[in-house]
Amino acid sequence: MRRERESNDTRDSNLIVVSDSSVIIALARICRLDLLEKLFGKIIVPEAVWREVTVEGKLGREKVLRAGFIRVKEVRDRRLAMLLKELVDDGEAEAITLALEVDADVLLIDDRDARSLAKELGLQVMGVLGVLALAKYNGIIPEVKPIVTELVESGFWVSTGILEEFLRELGEY
Repeated sequence: MRRERESNDTRDSNLIVVSDSSVIIALARICRLDLLEKLFGKIIVPEAVWREVTVEGKLGREKVLRAGFIRVKEVRDRRLAMLLKELVDDGEAEAITLALEVDADVLLIDDRDARSLAKELGLQVMGVLGVLALAKYNGIIPEVKPIVTELVESGFWVSTGILEEFLRELGEY
């Protein structure tokens, strides 16, 4: 059962948000992890995701290690996680499992197959572009285009068609 929220909250810090590594890594690379904290207060990651984002030599690793709003939580349903690992990678499987276990309001995840699987299991998903749109909507950033440009320059891949549609919907194309 979903929790009731106060309607006058300006940020969604009372949401339960679980994240896969993709959104964290993408934002850490461009020094914008602050967006996650400002939007959600805290995010929860499973151990597999924590290992992925804190690998020695990973770009943005130090920023992730210093981010006090990221909490690590152990996945309890190992059986489900193992089943999901046959369909998606370890971090995605554990993130989906954890999101189900904690009745997450949002799962932050970018991989198309993992997003589809999460949706089939009844989860609400949001990728890095959704995070940027929400940050703009909440007045945290004035526009997304410069940040998207930084993301792409740092190695984040998004199809031209999706990017153009995204920017058009936000009035920035």
